[in-house]
Amino acid sequence: MAIAYGYRPPALTTVRQPLEEMGRRAARTVLTLARRRSPDSRRVELSTELMVRASTAPVPSRSGHLRT
Repeated sequence: MAIAYGYRPPALTTVRQPLEEMGRRAARTVLTLARRRSPDSRRVELSTELMVRASTAPVPSRSGHLRT
């Protein structure tokens, strides 16, 4: 597929994840398991952030027009 000269695809909307904290928690869990102890929890929840960029459009209104 050819891309027209000067065309740039829109920046994608993504979810930012706390990768450093995920790594810390994973390492801590591995070390705990290596010591043959039970981890504090089997479930870990970390906050995320929605990064809205140009690939996300406004929600259409009931009349079909875009709301801004």
